Amino acid sequence: MQGLLIGALGGLVYFQLEEAQVPSSANCSYLASPTTDLLATLGGAWCAKRGTELNAPIVAGFGAAVVTIHLMQYLHHKR
Repeated sequence: MQGLLIGALGGLVYFQLEEAQVPSSANCSYLASPTTDLLATLGGAWCAKRGTELNAPIVAGFGAAVVTIHLMQYLHHKR
């Protein structure tokens, strides 16, 4: 559980840092196709789940970070 929380927090921090670096008139960081976003989210969710099952907080954290980043991109730029 600790890995999931740290990963999600890390994903939020990463997203905010990246948002601060991109000019508001440019949308170049979010050009991935919806299929790429879907596959990345599914892969991240799988890593988070397996990391939790195997008691591997680093794997779970990276999975949670990927899911968080793609969720934030969707919420802020693709809906």
